[in-house]
Amino acid sequence: MKQFRYNLIPMPNLSDRLKALGVHLGAEQKPQTEMSRRVPVESVLEGELKTTPHGEIFVAEAHYPHSYLHGNTPLIFSAPLDLISVWAGDERMASHTPDQFAFIDTETTGLAGGSGTYAFMIGVGRFEEEDFHLAQFFMRDPGEEPALLHALEHFLAPCETIVSFNGKSYDLPLLQARYITNSWPFPLQQTAHLDLLHLARRLWRQRLPSRALGYLEEHILEQTRTEEGIKEEADRVESRCHAPPRRFVSRPSGHRPAPRLQHARQPAPASRGW
Repeated sequence: MKQFRYNLIPMPNLSDRLKALGVHLGAEQKPQTEMSRRVPVESVLEGELKTTPHGEIFVAEAHYPHSYLHGNTPLIFSAPLDLISVWAGDERMASHTPDQFAFIDTETTGLAGGSGTYAFMIGVGRFEEEDFHLAQFFMRDPGEEPALLHALEHFLAPCETIVSFNGKSYDLPLLQARYITNSWPFPLQQTAHLDLLHLARRLWRQRLPSRALGYLEEHILEQTRTEEGIKEEADRVESRCHAPPRRFVSRPSGHRPAPRLQHARQPAPASRGW
């Protein structure tokens, strides 16, 4: 019987066929971007490294006189807090003095919450004898979280009431999760809490179409921020470093977080009429 021999030619796999069509797979052909360029926060904001028992933490601080105006409203409040304490459902804050209040906000690595979300910046303000003291605690690396939490607890030690905007639903549960993750007791567990978002909804539900923080700032405090002003601030800050400011994680070069951090350094009165 005559035998036939075939020259077996291997068939190209799918990857080879795609490459022949000009399609590149994987990240090896991906152009390099500036996302990997790390810019220390200390090159963007003025501040200092402070030492804690758990390591160093970068802190940016500012002091404002009690008479400082944000829009048309001074920082300090003198009106009785009886009604607000009733609305907040906590009578303890009615007897507290201004220096026992702390105002808090966080910047985080995501909005989902849970154990995988970090607060890489925590901004806290409190009234002191001569002025309003604003501090921003930055976690430049996840390993600095114990130092961040320790510094925050120390700053809040004199305070009996926490004031936030949507903090009941987001900021404080997130911070509690971070303390629990580090096997520490949550220092704000028994602290009175005034969430201004809930108060704003009750006060201005019928008067304003939105109770968003920026909208309230513009229409109640008469403090407006233009896109031109934000861009000017971004250019000023970015000119101080060789790459776009870096938050906790790297961002594309078009991302401009610096104005947001600078904006957080400008205190807003807790509520008009205090």
